[in-house]
Parts: sequence; structure tokens; C-alpha cells
Amino acid sequence: MSGATVESGLLAGCLPFARFGNGRRSLVIFPGLADAAWDVTSRKWDLLSQYRRLADEFTVTVISRKRGLPHGYTTRDMAADYAKAFETDIGPSVVMGISLGGYIAQDFAVDFPQYVQQLVIACSAYRVSDEGRKIPERWLDLARQHRWREFYFDVAKVTMQEFHQTFYQFVLPVLRTRPTNPADFLVSLEACLAHDASELVGRIQAPTLVIGGSDDVFFPPPLVRETARLISHAVFRLLDGGRHGAYELKRDEFEDVVLDFLHEQDPALPAKAA
Repeated sequence: MSGATVESGLLAGCLPFARFGNGRRSLVIFPGLADAAWDVTSRKWDLLSQYRRLADEFTVTVISRKRGLPHGYTTRDMAADYAKAFETDIGPSVVMGISLGGYIAQDFAVDFPQYVQQLVIACSAYRVSDEGRKIPERWLDLARQHRWREFYFDVAKVTMQEFHQTFYQFVLPVLRTRPTNPADFLVSLEACLAHDASELVGRIQAPTLVIGGSDDVFFPPPLVRETARLISHAVFRLLDGGRHGAYELKRDEFEDVVLDFLHEQDPALPAKAA
């Protein structure tokens, strides 16, 4: 995307966003837990690089959750916030939710189906695994004690594969900046632990791709596969050797699967280059 530009600001008066790409269709991305540390307007050029291939075919909008989340806010509440942006600015789109964003995307697809043309649930499932649940519970304890450095290092350790990528891409930036609102971590983690959409996802109407990593402790293959099974006509794909950060560390393979799915659902999109 030579000469690409990134638009940023607020949608619906409270949702930070970054938008780039010139594709004829709209793709909206709901980010994961790290969004509680810094919103997309401070990472917009990183996002442009991360989603370059998607931006070649879509107009991509990455939307942060609002800041200052009230205690007890749920993933369904977060989905309702996003709906305001779709109503006022975006309209029907492909929706991709990553990790915590995948939780929100499930609620969004059920409560606001008029805005979801196709759905990608990435590195997420209808709930966290029993083993994986222990990790956000530990993070929640650290956040409640405001032990942020330990929190960041622990998040990096369990969600990234390689030390040099962890240190330079995740830990250093957050150690140099303070969270926009530390309480947002508490609320977001509590929402993660409370989310169980086992009786909800069966109501998803949009064509859906459920994609995860084979070595994801939070959302292991049986849980991801079960999520796909609960959604009518969902497509299940697994990235071999991928952990929770597979969408980032196995980016080419991840994007291949996502684009293949979107091409199959929309033949008007250009064929993927061999």
C-alpha cells in the first residue's frame, strides 16, 4: 500500500478508531485485551503494517473499546457500544474479533446481525478453557494490586512465542507508556472470565470462520472446534504450531485462511494470487 494514509479519531463519540485501505468492502476488527493498555490511535502505523494484505482488498477499520469502562461491564455491553459506530458511520461489514474481541464479536453477531455480512472469530471460542482460565485470574490479581510491570511481562510471556518478538514488540512499548485507564484492565479481565456464549453462538446467522492455534492454552483445539460446531455452517481452521498470538506470529498463514474464506463467501472479490 504505497502512499497509504490512516484516518483516526472517535466513532459514536467514544470509540477510538484507525481506518486504512481502499477496498470496496468494509472490514471491521475488534482487538484483544491489549487494547486496554493503549487505543488504536496510538498504534495506527503498526496496524497499517500488520493488516497490509487485508487493506489491499478491504477498507479496514480497527475500533478500540471505549475508555473508562464501568465496573461490571460485559462483552455484550461492549458489543452494544460498537453497534452505535456501525449505525452512525460504518454500516454492514465483515467483522473480525481477535481474542477478547472474538468474544465481543460473538455477542455483536447475535444482537446486531444486520451489520455482520461475514464473521471471523480468531484465537477465541465461546469461553476460555479451564486451564487457560487460571492465567487471566492471575492477571486480574496483579491488576488489582496495580503491579503493572509484572502484569505486562506475564501477558507477554504466555501470549507470544519468541523472546525477541515479545520484548521488542510488546513489553518495551507498554513499559514506556502508562495505560490509558488501568481500571479498564480489571473490567476487561472480569468480562473475559464471565463470558460463556455456549447457549448464544447457535444464533449467529452470518457465514462464520472460527480459526485458532493448535497450541493455544486459552482456546485449545477442542474448544475452538466445539465453538464452530455450535454455529450453523461455520468453517473451522487450525494453525499448526500456533499459540494464542498465532494471528500475529503466523500472520501469512492466518491471512491466507481468512482471505480464502472471504473469497469463497464473496466470489466478486479478486482471486488470490498463486
